[in-house]
Order: sequence, then structure tokens, then C-alpha cells
Amino acid sequence: MHALLNDIAIHPHWVLLAVFLAAFVESLVLIGTLVPAGLVMFTAGALIGAGALNVWLTLSIAAIGAVAGDGLSYEVGRKYYERLRTWQFVKRRTAIIDRGEQFFQRHGGKSILFARFFAPVRAVVPVIAGIAHMPRARFYAVNVGSALAWSPAHILPGVIFGASIQLAEAVSGRLALILIMMAGFVWLTTWVMRVGIRTGLPIIKSSRDRLLQWANRQASGRFTRLEGWMSYFLAPRRPESQILLVLTLLLVGSSWLFLGIMEDVITSDPLVGADAAIFHWLQGLRTSPVDHLMVAITELGGAGVLWVVALTVLGWFVAWRCWRTAGYWVITTAFAQILVKLLKWTIGRPRPLSLYNGVEQYAFPSGHATSSMVIYGFLAFLIARRQPPLIRMSTAVIAVVGIVLIGFSRLYLGAHWLSDVLAGWSIGLAWITWMAIVYTHQQVKEDLHPRILAALTAVALLLGSTWTMHEQFSADLTGYAPTAKIKAVTLDQWTRTEWRQLPQQRTEISGDNEEFFPLQWADSATTLQRRLTLAGWQPAATWSMPAALLWLAPGTEVKNLPVLPKYDQGKSSELAFVALDPVRPLTRMILRLWQSDYLLEDSVHQDRIPIWYGALYQEKLQRPWHLFTLGSTANLPDASLIPHLLQVDMRTAVLPNTQNGLFRQVVLVLPGG
Repeated sequence: MHALLNDIAIHPHWVLLAVFLAAFVESLVLIGTLVPAGLVMFTAGALIGAGALNVWLTLSIAAIGAVAGDGLSYEVGRKYYERLRTWQFVKRRTAIIDRGEQFFQRHGGKSILFARFFAPVRAVVPVIAGIAHMPRARFYAVNVGSALAWSPAHILPGVIFGASIQLAEAVSGRLALILIMMAGFVWLTTWVMRVGIRTGLPIIKSSRDRLLQWANRQASGRFTRLEGWMSYFLAPRRPESQILLVLTLLLVGSSWLFLGIMEDVITSDPLVGADAAIFHWLQGLRTSPVDHLMVAITELGGAGVLWVVALTVLGWFVAWRCWRTAGYWVITTAFAQILVKLLKWTIGRPRPLSLYNGVEQYAFPSGHATSSMVIYGFLAFLIARRQPPLIRMSTAVIAVVGIVLIGFSRLYLGAHWLSDVLAGWSIGLAWITWMAIVYTHQQVKEDLHPRILAALTAVALLLGSTWTMHEQFSADLTGYAPTAKIKAVTLDQWTRTEWRQLPQQRTEISGDNEEFFPLQWADSATTLQRRLTLAGWQPAATWSMPAALLWLAPGTEVKNLPVLPKYDQGKSSELAFVALDPVRPLTRMILRLWQSDYLLEDSVHQDRIPIWYGALYQEKLQRPWHLFTLGSTANLPDASLIPHLLQVDMRTAVLPNTQNGLFRQVVLVLPGG
């Protein structure tokens, strides 16, 4: 990735050409509907955030491309539209043109501005303006103004994302990779939902019409009952026929998927091997900040939050006397819990990590995945039912993104195998689609006040998660944390052999060795900090989200910038100290120390003191385009310089170390210096 960013920084014209072409083609009549310009602009913004592109030049190129594309469409509509109407490509898209004409008639000149941000008519409105002979001066004034607003609106979110990833990568490659994965999950889920609804529903509708035509041609025969069933359920005169067909397809697909996964688990098919590979890979990506995030996400699918949501929704149905819906809600949620417990006890598959007792010690299927799918999924169905398309889409995307993130958190924390989560999703989907089919077929018409119900659900979710975080978060964070084995050694054992067992290089992702650790220090944290403070070192500012945002404020003084944490095998350096360089104001020295799994036996005080390991770093700061601050660090591997640079009165032992064919020295700081 660094090599790619360097190549882009050296040859930015190719990326800028892609930005211009995407902005230009997106505004061309009809063709623009096929161009993913938003993704191109977001990617360009991410490259700006990574320091590979100039922000002002990229914004200008994108705006110029957008102005040129709209201008060409306008001129084509003004002069050549009658000729274009004869093209087959245009004839097949008359619905889009009609929608654009209605949009232009409704908003007039403002439609040029609005269309920039409204994808369905973006590539149509400029040509409609030309057909209507909108005055050129007025058109181009609005055209330029809308392009200047459109360019940063699409690029700056990418800049923020790119800067965040660059900051995360400076902290930890693991953290950056997890953030990219989660962003990818959210984007992919949203994209699949949007494409599925926009493309899949028309396909389902046409398939329904063909099935009805086939059924109507069959006057009699052995399929008479099937034909009658199809005519009854799929007839267009029944308003719920399309949703019933969609739900039936989901029921068949999810049931088939669950049975296939269960068979693979019982017979130990290749899916089980993939389970182990993904488990070990994700465990190799664990870091403390992501652990906090994933525990918070997994709580949203836990019993504490789900019961608050379920009981709140049930209370709402009872309060409004929606008795039939309340009955469906109780049956749906209660039976899902019983089914999960029964399957866990019957199959008895152990979890990847030993986290629970009783029936919860079994993994298949994932209770969090099943329960979140059932409660959030069925609730989304009830809220979105008979609502406008935008509300249906938004509700479905929010529910599915939440369910996917909860399932991913179970994989990350080692609570489940991949097949457990997939099975939980599939059986939960099968169950709620079956209940939705019955609910729809019975034509339950109770007024649920869906918008108020959605707001009430959000409040219940907030209250439930807040209570759970207060009562259970610390205990759950400890329970999900990887365990370490502590070993006690004597001073003689440490200086002779055991020092070689401490980490010699920082490890980000498994197999990826970073800088060497030339320093080992045996002392209590309090004594260590006191000795360094006397030598002029200051403890680094406590890391927090407000402190992290200072890196995005270019005017922040260097002394106020928090030290970016670095991670070794997913563990952050517990101690960090800073020494400023008055000669070079954008440079500072950083000492990072990790606590090892070794304790030193102190025979004098009859105590055990921790052994720390770490390295000295020189951090150079830069502020590209005065938008944010980036820091690049290089460690100082020469162990002989460490006592001089630390300027601490210490008793040391300098030992030779040869690893990976390289000769290095390691400084051991002994207690009692």
C-alpha cells in the first residue's frame, strides 16, 4: 500500500484524469446513470487524506469535469435532442427522461443544483434544461455553483476517511485493517440492499407475471391445485402478492442455507476448516481499542439489550391494543430463543474459546446472530411494512448493517465460528420470513404507528445499551480478553537466558515483524516514571477520542499532541514518555514500553517487579496543506545510544543479540540503579 501511495504521489495525473472523466461522464445524458462517480470521488478523497494527492487541485479538477459534463448535456439537449430520440439507447430509457422532465418542471432552475445530489435524475436534468431552452447565462451560473458544492461534498468525506486510516495505520496496521474491513462491510451491505431492491424486485415481478401466465394456460391437469394456489397468492389484484413472493424466496433460500451449514458442521466438511482459519486470522488482528468497540457492538445483540427492546415493543403493541401483532411478536421472539437452546444442546459443538457455562458453552448456532436477526429483522419488517420506498430502504439497511456488525463482533471476539454465525443468520431469517408470510397472508391491519414505534425502539436501544454498558461492559471486556501466562524469573535467569524469550521485534499482523526492541527494563511503573521525570521526560498525554481529534487540527502545538499508541501482538504500550526538541519544533523523542509476561523476583524487598520491553523513537510531524497533522516515527535501534539519550542514572547490561541474520544489541536496565 505504501508503494502504491508513493507511485500515485509521483504520478498523480492518472488519478486526476480518472477524477475528471468520472465527474464529466457522470453528467452526460443517460450515460451518467451507469458511472459510479461517487466511489471514484471518495477514493480520490481517501488518497488526499493519505497524502498522495493535492486537495485543492483535486477539488478543482472534479468541479471542472462536472461543469463540462453538465454543459455538454445542456448543449446536446438544446440542439440535437430530436435526433437523439431516435436512438435505441434513449428509447429504452424513456422512464428516466420522463422522471427528469417532472423533476425540472417541479423545481425549475433549482433542479440543476438539486440534480447534482439526486442520482436518479443527475444525468437527465441538464439535457432537459437544454430542451426547455433555459437561458445560457442562468444555466451556467447554476452549473458552476452546483459543481463547486458537489465536488467537496463527495471528496471531503473520503479525505476524512483517508486521514483516519492513515492515522490508524500509524497506530497499528491491525487497527487500520479492521477499520477498512468494517467500512467495507457497511458499504457492501448497503450496496447489496440497494441493488437487491432496485434490481431484484423488478425481476421478481416479471417472474411472477410469467408464472401467472403459465398458470392461466393450464386449464386442467395434475398441477391444477398448484395453479390455483399460484393464482390466489400471486395475483396482482392482491396488493401483498409481491411481498409474499419475496418472503417465500427468502424462506426457501435461508432454510436451504441453514440445513447445508448444519450438515457441514456435523460431518466436519471443509467449512469447518475455514472456521478455524478465520478464527486464528481474526485473533491475530485483535487490539485493545477494537476489543472495546467489538464488545460494545456485541452487547447490542446480547440478552440485556434485546430484552429491553423486545419488552418495550410488546408494551407499545399492548398499549395500542394491537393484540394480534403482540401475539405474533411474542411467538416470534420466544420460539427463536427456545429453538437456539435446543439446537445448542442437541449438536453440542464447543466454542473456539471457553467463555460460558451450561448450555451456553455450546456454539452452534450463534445466539447473538439468531436473536439479533429475529428481533431486529422482524421489527424492521413491521416498521417498514406499507411505508414509502425510502423509509423501507432506510429501515432495511439500518437493520441489516446492525445485524452484520453484531455477527462480525462474535467472530472477532472468538465467541463463535463463522459457520455458527451464518447458521444463526439463516435460521433466524427463515423463522421471521415464515412469521412474516403468515402475518401478511392473514392481512393483519392493526395501526402500529410505525414511525413512533421506530423512535421508541431507538430510545429503548439507547437505554438498554447504556444500562448494559454500565453494568456489564467491564466484566464482559475482561471475559473476552485473551489470557496470558505470567512467568517469574530471578535476576540471574533473566540476564543469562530469559531475556531472549521477551519479544525481540514488534509484531503487528502475524508474520509481519516491525522494528527491533533494543531495551528491557525491570522496575515498577511508579519508580520507572519517577526516574524518567527527573531526567526531563514527561508522561505522554492520556489517549482519548478528543485527544485523537487534535491530530486533525493543524494548529495544535506539538506538546499538546497525544502520542499515537503502537501495538505489539495487539497489545498497546502501557507506558509512553515524551522529550521535546527545542531546536526542531516538529520533532520529538518518544519512549514506548510494553509490559512483558515476565516478573523479576526481587530478593531484597521480597517482591516481584514487572519486566518491560520497548524502544526509543524519533517522531517527525508534517501538516500537509494545513489540513491535519501526520506523524512518522523511526525507532533508534542502536542500543549503545540508549543510556545517553535517556539520561537516566541506571545500571545496565548490554548483551549481543543475533536474529534473522542481523546483529543487534539489547540494553537491560537492572533494578536498583
